[in-house]
Amino acid sequence: MKSFAIGSHEKQAVTITVLGYERPPSGEFYDDNWLLCEVSVRVGAFSGKFQAHFLTAELEALGRGLGKLHQELRGSYAFEPMEGQLVLRASCSHLGHIRITGVAMDEVGIGNKLAFDFSLDQSYLTTILRALSDVVQTFPVRT
Repeated sequence: MKSFAIGSHEKQAVTITVLGYERPPSGEFYDDNWLLCEVSVRVGAFSGKFQAHFLTAELEALGRGLGKLHQELRGSYAFEPMEGQLVLRASCSHLGHIRITGVAMDEVGIGNKLAFDFSLDQSYLTTILRALSDVVQTFPVRT
């Protein structure tokens, strides 16, 4: 079990905890690379947890996208996984402020939705990227 949080403090974060691979390796890319995760969203007075599935490659792409924002301190990145239970958009202002907007859905396709928006300083990206890298190393893409 490994986790990472996108946010700057307890009341303003999205945490993804990877519980493990959904299935043992079979030699089929999609079957081999689904991760069972728990998503926790805490924004202001709202909080909730739900289970979600992400592909290993989707978490790798999230790391690359946030890493590019961290390096360039401009632009944006959208995390839009196949299942659509958690969509995040991160954009960086010219002052180094990162704005996170997102939608969380407790069930694929038909769930309740929570839309949220918060900001954090770009200095938080170092910690986020380190934790996300640890998750990706623990649960790599199976080929």
